Amino acid sequence: MNSPESGRKSEPQGRLANPTEAEVVIRSIIEDDVDAVIALAGSLIKKEEIVALGPGGKFDLSFVAEAGGRIVGYILARMVYLGIPLSRICTIYGIIVDHEYRRQGIGDRLVSTLAERCKQQGIQTVRALVDENDTELCDFARELGFRRSPIANYDRVLY
Repeated sequence: MNSPESGRKSEPQGRLANPTEAEVVIRSIIEDDVDAVIALAGSLIKKEEIVALGPGGKFDLSFVAEAGGRIVGYILARMVYLGIPLSRICTIYGIIVDHEYRRQGIGDRLVSTLAERCKQQGIQTVRALVDENDTELCDFARELGFRRSPIANYDRVLY
């Protein structure tokens, strides 16, 4: 599936109706969404970090949740080549849902939409990078069907 052209709204990928809120539409992220995503993330992510992921680009698999013309959630994800032999996987870098919209299934919907896109592109593995000390986030990942990977992550801090 091709990425939408920059600056053009993509077609909705999924819908979640809630009688007490505006309809929530899940769609591919576009460059015009970057400022709204940063506002939602607060101090967790910087503009240059999102721009470096290339929203709407060839390897981008990010989605936003939109309600009433406002971004109320997002999932930042990207296709990468890893391992020997090289294999394509999707890596989730972050997922946030506005406090007012939590517990409505939006996070689940974002992950499900991402998983469906990965299947369409022949990507068999979706990897979520999770702080193992954040029990709430680990529990959320397990609820979404993620399991601990046999791959160990080693960091070398350079400065």
